[in-house]
Amino acid sequence: MSGKTKLRLFKQACTLLVLTFLLLPPATQAEESPLLVSGQMDWRPFLMKNDAGKVYGLMYEILEKAAQANGYTLEYRDMPWKRAIVSLEKGKLDIICGIFWNRTRAKKFIFSPPILRNQLHIFTNKPFTMEKLIDLQGKTGDRIRGGSYGETFDKFIASGKAHFNEVTNDKTAINRLVRGYSDFFIGTYIDTTIKLSKRGLAHSIVALPYIVDTVNVYFAYPKKSKKKHSYERINRTLRQMQASGEIAELVNIYFSETAIDPRRVVFAPKDLRGH
Repeated sequence: MSGKTKLRLFKQACTLLVLTFLLLPPATQAEESPLLVSGQMDWRPFLMKNDAGKVYGLMYEILEKAAQANGYTLEYRDMPWKRAIVSLEKGKLDIICGIFWNRTRAKKFIFSPPILRNQLHIFTNKPFTMEKLIDLQGKTGDRIRGGSYGETFDKFIASGKAHFNEVTNDKTAINRLVRGYSDFFIGTYIDTTIKLSKRGLAHSIVALPYIVDTVNVYFAYPKKSKKKHSYERINRTLRQMQASGEIAELVNIYFSETAIDPRRVVFAPKDLRGH
C-alpha cells in the first residue's frame, strides 16, 4: 500500500469519526449534563423527599419519565420558591417542577403542556361566609412568597382590599393560623388537605366551599437558555404521555389510597383556559 493510499484512508477514518460524533442523538450527549430542577418541596403528593433525601412524587415521576425517554437525567436543587423562580428566569435552573401559568410568567418562561389541575381554596380555623373575593376585605391572610394564585386572585391581592403576609411555605402558614396570627391562608386543595390530615388538623382547619380558582399545573423552562431543543423534546413526550393516558394512570396510582377523587386532578382539554 502506497503512502498516498494510507494517508487517504487515514483522512477518511478521521472524517468518519467526526461525523459519527456529530450525528450522535442529542439525548445521548445530554446524558453527561443533568437538567437542573427545583420546585416547592413537600408539595404532597406531587413533589417530596424521603428520609434519605431522594426526591419523588407524582409531578417528579412524570418529569423523570419524560426526561429519561429522551436520554436526560435530572438533578434536584433545593431552594425557596421565590429564589427558584428567579434562578429559572436567569437560566440557572432548567426546570421548575410544578407551576401555575400567568401572563407575566409567560413572558419569561417556556411552559410545558398542562399536566394536572388543582383547586385553590381559602383555609381557616374560624369559618366565615364567602361567596366572592371581596368577602375577604378587612381580614389578614397568608400566601407563599413569590407564588401566583391565578390572575383573578393575584389582582385581588394587588388591590389591597385584604391584607396579605408573605410566608416561606405552607407549613409556616398553617402554624401562623393555629397561633392566631392570621385569619386565613390560600392554598391548593389537594396538598393542603393531605398535610392537615397528617397533622391531625383536618377538623380544626377547613377549606371554605368557595373555589378561588381551578388552575392547571405545568413544568416551566427558562427562555434564556441554550437548551431549548431539550425542553421541546421533553414537551413532545409529555404530550404523548397525556394523550396515551399514561399521566392519568399515574394520577390514579398516587391517589388510589386517599380520600381525594383522582378526577379532580386529571387534566382534560376543557380545563385549558386559552393558553
